[in-house]
Amino acid sequence: MVMQTAEDRQVESYPAAFLGGWYAFAHDEELKPGGVMGFEIDGEELVAFRSAKNPGEVGVLDRHCPHLGADLAGGKVHGDCLECPFHKWQFGTDGQVTSIPYTKSALRPGLKARRWFATNFHGVYCVYIDGDKARRGEPPPYELRRFPGIDAGNMVFRGRRDAGLVRLHIAELAENSADVAHFKYLHGHMTVPFTTVRVPGITIDHEVLWFRDPEQSQFAGFRDTAMLRLFGRTLEFTTATAEVRFFGPGSVMQFGFTVPDLGELVLFQTHTPTVPGDPMMHRVRFRWFADKKVPRAIVSYVVGSWMSQLSADIGIWAKKKYRDKPMLMPEENQLLEMRRWYRQFYAPAQ
Repeated sequence: MVMQTAEDRQVESYPAAFLGGWYAFAHDEELKPGGVMGFEIDGEELVAFRSAKNPGEVGVLDRHCPHLGADLAGGKVHGDCLECPFHKWQFGTDGQVTSIPYTKSALRPGLKARRWFATNFHGVYCVYIDGDKARRGEPPPYELRRFPGIDAGNMVFRGRRDAGLVRLHIAELAENSADVAHFKYLHGHMTVPFTTVRVPGITIDHEVLWFRDPEQSQFAGFRDTAMLRLFGRTLEFTTATAEVRFFGPGSVMQFGFTVPDLGELVLFQTHTPTVPGDPMMHRVRFRWFADKKVPRAIVSYVVGSWMSQLSADIGIWAKKKYRDKPMLMPEENQLLEMRRWYRQFYAPAQ
């Protein structure tokens, strides 16, 4: 008889452990032109390589060569192709074999490695992995939405941060956005940026609205209008609105904030299950940009405050279970609406 741990029972309380979506596997600084790296997500052993000839192109393939199983992560990039370290077969970013040095036979179309769809999302390399294993490797049902200000060159890179491994189920990120009541109790105090230290006498009022994206069915988010109180006195001039969007099930998130008279700030937050056999352990990473006019001190304050508030949720997520039929109050109807939207990310068999 195999004894279940508390962690096992926690995983089983959710409709599915892994949800299909775009998952980050590297940042731009880690996969340089001509670079190769191996990684694993939800039992899939993959290899990523970046073209040396066209640095904007990245390929993600099954990690082991379809010829005789060599580990392609030990290969080298030649131009646009990844070369196997064993027999020197070369593969394009689409998985097609482009060269076999010792054969005179024609390279038939069936000679290829399974290709996975990948993208460079503002310096974060992401791969699409479907929740339905039978569909893996097929074209994704949606693309990540790029931020116009970054592509236009109006916004500049201002930083990145690795929060390490965090225990959570990916669904909790969306659940959290529609759980309006918890904002008062977990996020109602001002903290020192990047810490959990509370600032005495300053509290935060939140007005939160969860919404579906009208243009893309796989996207949703919430808008938080916040205002500070100093020893109970309302400071209306501190009113600010932030908008958070979920691209898919929460594997990629976007936090947007407008600084009056100065410009915009955007932070991307990614969650990737990186511990084999444990779908609840996610590597959480951040990357942010801001308009050139926004002072670095303000950028650091906004980003640091977001991360400080997030730490309160992390402590809850690590031990909570999913309630399929939650005991809700009438004021919590947003949570039910969010769950109806979220069902699309569970594989059909589940």
